[in-house]
Amino acid sequence: MYLPQTQIDAMLRRCGYPCFDGGFVSCTYGVQKRSGRLFKRFLQETGLTARQLLFIGDSWRADVAGAALAGITAWHLPTPPAPADDAAAFVENRLPQQRSDGESLGFSVLGPLAAAFCQWLHAHRAARPEARLYFLARDMYLMRDVYHTLYPQEETGYLQVSRRSLAPAFLAAGDWATVLAALPRQTLTGAQIAEYCGTTCPPELAHRQFDLKQPDREVLHAFFRQLPRPDAADAVTAYLSAQGIRPGDFLVDIGSGGTTQLLLEQLLQFPLHGLQLSADDRLRTRFAPDQTEVFLFDGKPAPRLYWAGQPMLERLLSQDVGATLGYCAEKGDIVRVRTARQPAEPRIAQIQSGVRRFAAAWRDSVLNGQPIPPQRAIAPFLRLVESPTALQLNMLGDLTVEDGGTYPLAAPQHTAHYLIHPRQARRDFAEARWKIGFLQRAVPLPLPYGKLYLKLKK
Repeated sequence: MYLPQTQIDAMLRRCGYPCFDGGFVSCTYGVQKRSGRLFKRFLQETGLTARQLLFIGDSWRADVAGAALAGITAWHLPTPPAPADDAAAFVENRLPQQRSDGESLGFSVLGPLAAAFCQWLHAHRAARPEARLYFLARDMYLMRDVYHTLYPQEETGYLQVSRRSLAPAFLAAGDWATVLAALPRQTLTGAQIAEYCGTTCPPELAHRQFDLKQPDREVLHAFFRQLPRPDAADAVTAYLSAQGIRPGDFLVDIGSGGTTQLLLEQLLQFPLHGLQLSADDRLRTRFAPDQTEVFLFDGKPAPRLYWAGQPMLERLLSQDVGATLGYCAEKGDIVRVRTARQPAEPRIAQIQSGVRRFAAAWRDSVLNGQPIPPQRAIAPFLRLVESPTALQLNMLGDLTVEDGGTYPLAAPQHTAHYLIHPRQARRDFAEARWKIGFLQRAVPLPLPYGKLYLKLKK
């Protein structure tokens, strides 16, 4: 813990210790501390005894050893490293003002990332003022809040869409290839696929299983043809029409392969301009360079360490509600958006509050307008992913994320339990979406779990 000199002096005076600045006294008396002569001279001049003094310094040789030669008790207080940049200094100065551990994490780890991404979005918006920004639910909910904090005069859209909410429109149009693109990459029954697409399944196909990771397209297309037309298809079209989206508008997403952009362009029948936080290899094969841009990692696919924590990042940034399931329409007018039930998580609220506090403090500071480089912005999150503190593990490990199902981030059983049930250890590890955190919680030893995990992934 770092304490400013004024606070140290006040604390020592309350305890009855005199305080003095060693550097000032060195200049005054013209002798050095390391020999102990300075301290002896000081005792002679002040009439104090060595037992009445406590000396605090940042040098073992000059301060601690020098004071000891005069019989004075000394504390070593190393000088903290200077902040790496203005953003780091900004965080360090304001971190003590945060009201909870969750707010502190949001302020220091996600605040710079959210502000930097919104700065980048604003630059694109300023270059094309006729285009509107549409933030995708749920992943870009917090980013939209931060954007409005930094640029309150600008209007933006919030598209409450998901692959599931759009799928009925493709099934109704007989676009089997896009239906398949909208489905989650896992093994589903016929009944589950039909429910996902907003329709019913013939009883004889309800329990048949389909592998969507390695799909047999002909078999799946034949199955799609047997599904009734979903009533929800018209509501999808009505919802998108009400949003006022125009060709070339910006679509803001957390990023990976740009699937949602692909689906929306197919439905709208005109191109959008994707602005992605990150990307994987699929983005380059699906879109031309002028169709989508990426904020992090110089626009290149994100590194393994990022993907090791990406499900956690998505959870921390997302609106804390269930996924968008579809829309209820009456005579073409949208009544409401249907979302899955999901209990609110207080830790998410605290973390997101910290992000908003960072944005507001940055806006009101002299640094407002100064860009935060992408690599600087993502660095605190990558450190958390690779080497979390015990506090961060306890705060985040028990959270759950949606990934074709509901899975824990890193919630292992006790180590002794796994020694007795090794198969369950493998199953739990496979389900964990923050595997580095899982390893560190399961076997709490001072090991470089992040580096070990990345080597295993190779």
